[in-house]
Amino acid sequence: MKTILIVFTKEPVTGEVKTRLGKKIGMDASKWVYKQLLQHTAQVSKKSKLKTVVFQNKIANKKNPYFPHALDQQIQKGKNLGEKMEAAFHWAFGQGYEKVLLTGSDLWSLGENTLLEAERALEQKDFVIGPSYDGGYYLLGLKKIHPQLFKDVPWSTPQVFKKTLLNISDKSVHYLEIANDIDELEDLKANRSLYESYQKQFAKNC
Repeated sequence: MKTILIVFTKEPVTGEVKTRLGKKIGMDASKWVYKQLLQHTAQVSKKSKLKTVVFQNKIANKKNPYFPHALDQQIQKGKNLGEKMEAAFHWAFGQGYEKVLLTGSDLWSLGENTLLEAERALEQKDFVIGPSYDGGYYLLGLKKIHPQLFKDVPWSTPQVFKKTLLNISDKSVHYLEIANDIDELEDLKANRSLYESYQKQFAKNC
């Protein structure tokens, strides 16, 4: 079955990425952290050998420098995260892909094995989802569009994962290992190797 990995990214602009983290460590530092996350996500995508398309939050005149291996880059379309994800899935299925994985660029612990596990799981399951400790999810995999999946979900709240499961309660689901998105200083500290790199980079602020 034809598989595509969609990665949602943001343009790494000071004051526009990882702003909650930036309130604790400074916006320049939080941008640096986000760049490390972009690089990591790109490396994992490449190692997985899954066909990858980047969905960016802004129109770019040049190819995303972090994902030179990506087949294409698109713009996120929609008023909220749910609409943007639904539009991205519609695009992928419209291109003829049969298994579609969507992830963000906020997970330092993401590995290629997680992506490959998600792809394999869709052979038997209707959905694959990777829960995060903040009540959301870091990966979603589908074999077809389920419009109800994105309806009435309180995005950017701790209820996202719970509400999403209620929306798909009659379907079969494969759960990936729970993981930790990096949004707060505590999240950064929980990812030791990245936190140590941050400390070396911004020793005066630590």
